[in-house]
Amino acid sequence: MASDLREAPSINIHTEFSGSIDDDLLEGLHFPDGEQEILDQIEAALHAGKNVILTGPPGTGKTEVAQRVTNKLAQKYPWMYSDSEMTTATSDWSTFDTVGGYMPDQDEETDGNLSFSSGIVLNRYKDRQTEKQVNEPLVIDELNRADIDKAFGQLFTVLSGQSVQLPYTKDNEEVEITSANALGGLPRSHQYVVPESWVIFATMNTYDKTSLYEMSYAFMRRFSFIPIDVPELPEADDPDEEDKLLELMNEYLSSWDGIDAEDKELVAVARVWRNTNNPVDSRAIGPAIVQDILSTITQYPGSDTDLETRLTNAVISYIFPQLEGVPERRKIVNSIKASPEVTEEKIKEAGREILQINFEDDE
Repeated sequence: MASDLREAPSINIHTEFSGSIDDDLLEGLHFPDGEQEILDQIEAALHAGKNVILTGPPGTGKTEVAQRVTNKLAQKYPWMYSDSEMTTATSDWSTFDTVGGYMPDQDEETDGNLSFSSGIVLNRYKDRQTEKQVNEPLVIDELNRADIDKAFGQLFTVLSGQSVQLPYTKDNEEVEITSANALGGLPRSHQYVVPESWVIFATMNTYDKTSLYEMSYAFMRRFSFIPIDVPELPEADDPDEEDKLLELMNEYLSSWDGIDAEDKELVAVARVWRNTNNPVDSRAIGPAIVQDILSTITQYPGSDTDLETRLTNAVISYIFPQLEGVPERRKIVNSIKASPEVTEEKIKEAGREILQINFEDDE
């Protein structure tokens, strides 16, 4: 009998978060406005009892920030948080994925009877195996890839701090999601208790904003939106352009381990970055993609491979996939191929084949 017992963490479900986030939590990452401003905004949101959505272009470190914060919460406050979990939203999401629903019972003796199976959100409140209370902050990556109104359903009420009955039964009782403050005594098997300190961290890729689902105001007002932006990059006609680009790249390079780049490589990559981000408003790539490009061009096995070839190949490999389906992609690619350290014809050829861009109107 003792072998069947499991020790469950003692979780305080009635206490709101009032702790702090370590100042060095984002060590190894670099942000144009500084790491501390992001941490301060997150801590303020948690103290206000808000869920958090990190917004910004691809490659700005949103997911990394969310994971670091939620992992640290579980490590630093084990009496409040038992663990953390991450998932990725999809267009197929429904309340079955988030809340749960009926599924055939796996017990052969029940002859396939239907029983309630909890979803990704409810599993953050109660361990499926032991039925013990848990408190696991949830990271939802690429939140706006899902139809949120359809996927969250009754969770809208839960996110506002109220209890809600679900249209399912468990042990002959209606399944209930209840706030910790509304709980009287110990939770029963049909009750899923939301700890006062439980939180969702979500990321939203603004690069895909026009092609993805829009979130309703009712959903957005339950979250604190924290932008993680890309730096401003000097235009080509800036008299100090090269010095400014080099200074910026060295700031990022100081936090990127394992990259040994020459100044000419840093400036060349920065110019491609600038020419990708500047031609179209609200269309940008973040430093993580730039890091991938720089890592690749500095690791070529043939040391005599010229920079133009290396950089052109890296642009096609890392930037072009980010332009799939973007209406203004021809304008962006035209700007990229104007970069002095890439091969224009190869960029155009890849634009035609990969992105189905017609350059005839430009000729």
